[in-house]
Amino acid sequence: MQDTVITARAKKRELKFFGISFLIAFLLNILSIILYHTQWKELYTQLGFVIKLSVVIYAVIVVIRLIVIGVARLFGKDLCKEEQV
Repeated sequence: MQDTVITARAKKRELKFFGISFLIAFLLNILSIILYHTQWKELYTQLGFVIKLSVVIYAVIVVIRLIVIGVARLFGKDLCKEEQV
């Protein structure tokens, strides 16, 4: 069995995608506080749900990326090329 190496570049890219997912979930939490006129303490008391929503958003992003990569490969373009050093 061959070892798989995950580059630092790939780790940073995935961390950025998760950070974007967390930011979207956090902003949705702020929006819901404003729309439903609830207390601002829900900003930190609902942090567990925000993290769970971040994971769901990240999973949706991963599925969309996989579909895009699959369609691109179907038409002969390789979007996943890593630069060989």
